[in-house]
Amino acid sequence: MGGALAFPQFGMIKAAPDEAEDGVMTTPVRKGDMQVTVTETGTLDSARNAILTCQVEGSTTIISIVPEGTFVKEGDIVCELDASALVDRETTQKISLTQAEALLSQAQENVEIQKTQNESDVAAAELKLSLALLDLRKFEEGEFLQQVNELSGAVTLARENLSRAEESQAFVKRMAQKGYRSQNDLEAERIAVTKAEIDLKVAEEKLKVLKDFTYVRTLEELQANAKEFEREIQRVKRKSVAALSQKQAELSKCELTFKVEKDKYERIVKQIEACTIRAPQDGQVVWANARDPRRSDAPVIEEGAVVRERQAIINLPDYDAMKVNARIHESRISLIKTGLPVRVRIDAYAGEVFAGVVDTVSSVPLSNSSFSRGDVKEYEASVRLTDAVEKVNKLRPGLSANIEIIVAELSDVLLAPVQAIVTIGRDQYAWVRSGDKYERRTVRIGRTNERQIEIKEGLADGEKVVMNPRTLFAKEVGQLENELAKKEAEQSAEGGPRRPGGPRGMGGERRGPGGPDGADGSSPIIPGRPGIPGERGSREPGAGESGRPQGGRPDASQLDAGRVRPQNEGSAGTRGPADFPVETKPAEAGATSSENRQAPALPLPAATK
Repeated sequence: MGGALAFPQFGMIKAAPDEAEDGVMTTPVRKGDMQVTVTETGTLDSARNAILTCQVEGSTTIISIVPEGTFVKEGDIVCELDASALVDRETTQKISLTQAEALLSQAQENVEIQKTQNESDVAAAELKLSLALLDLRKFEEGEFLQQVNELSGAVTLARENLSRAEESQAFVKRMAQKGYRSQNDLEAERIAVTKAEIDLKVAEEKLKVLKDFTYVRTLEELQANAKEFEREIQRVKRKSVAALSQKQAELSKCELTFKVEKDKYERIVKQIEACTIRAPQDGQVVWANARDPRRSDAPVIEEGAVVRERQAIINLPDYDAMKVNARIHESRISLIKTGLPVRVRIDAYAGEVFAGVVDTVSSVPLSNSSFSRGDVKEYEASVRLTDAVEKVNKLRPGLSANIEIIVAELSDVLLAPVQAIVTIGRDQYAWVRSGDKYERRTVRIGRTNERQIEIKEGLADGEKVVMNPRTLFAKEVGQLENELAKKEAEQSAEGGPRRPGGPRGMGGERRGPGGPDGADGSSPIIPGRPGIPGERGSREPGAGESGRPQGGRPDASQLDAGRVRPQNEGSAGTRGPADFPVETKPAEAGATSSENRQAPALPLPAATK
């Protein structure tokens, strides 16, 4: 080209007869088929990856380990850990277990003995009560009546003796008056009468004492004894329960002690068994050495190395089932669903494509995904390879892979290159060649992929659009951005709502193209590392119009506004469309579109040749 072109600030540009001479690259929009895909990088891994870890408490030493790369069968010994200290603990613990078992047996016998003793004590107390009741009945119905009869008979006999003594005295007295008996005989008869009177009085007093005192005292004593033996039975029963409870408590303590000692012993035995690690499945041995160059203290797996509890020692992948672990940017995670088909390309097998399907998608972002990328969040997803086993088992874990998730397939839609569309706020624009001029049009877009974007309204089949409008119409784009920024500033000053999508660096927020004005409500993100819709991107100082967000790749706001130019636009130091995956969100029926707006037609000065 012999000279530079001069462009007016706005409107239409007169095209030279030869596009190569005026330097304007155009391409026609055509109807065709398009796949909406999400492209990411990932790492191959086994879908059935057995991780053998150290199950020994504390730490121990690796005595022997199968060489890395060895193929083993299920049940083969792959690693042996030092168990000498555990064997000594097992012997000591076995002694403690035996002692606990002996105490437990003794406690069980003590409980049985106490039960028998309780039965004997209660039976003895019940026997005493029965005897006391029998004594009470015997006194009331037998002994007392017997004593009453005896004393009553003694009183009657004493009365009879007194009566005979008095008659004998009267007879001797008459005979003494006649001289037949002496005075001594009369005195003897008097003494006999006195004696009979005393005997009668004694017998009557005994009978009175028996009825008035002895009977009452003995009856109360026997009744009290019976009641006391009833209370004794209750005391014996309670003492028996208390004694049995104490023995049972000792038994429970011994049972718990035995259980604790037995658990300790069994745990030590399991620890000894855990020192011999066997393969749970067929596979190739891979030592679990940490391959992190940032860590100088990373543990090393080898013979003689000290390993801690739960530390991974061996990875045993199954090569018949492989998967790709990838990270999905938060702006595209809504597009990813389980079951979507995936095309997988392995760097080590260039030109070969593997088939896969989205197997799992994390519902929470990775906790360490923002370590080196600022506020960018990523979600983990796994893609399961579905090819035949013969094709899959040649792959190895750790290989780098590129995945292309097929989100949707569109048929017979109007398509334009993604770099031909400029997003300013919520609106998208394209510059169309109309005869010998170029006019700016507002378009409504649909879904997009890395290279093409669906045109809903604003363009017709066969119309030619400018491939690098942001470069050629920089002043016009800048004016549109400034107008939007001014409008937002006025709304902010009035306290009204702030419209998202202002130019970056002017206080506005960016959204992807095809916002609420799109007919389907979709928000595709034009090529570039997508950012968060509605979130402004920060630039490094001095980055200029092609600046990137600090700490990562360019975000969607820069790309949508055309600030990161694809390589085919001739912008130095920027990436092409293939470097920046894109995404779209499903359309909503009934959404309205913005009207097509055309800039005023202005003549194009002749180009300087």
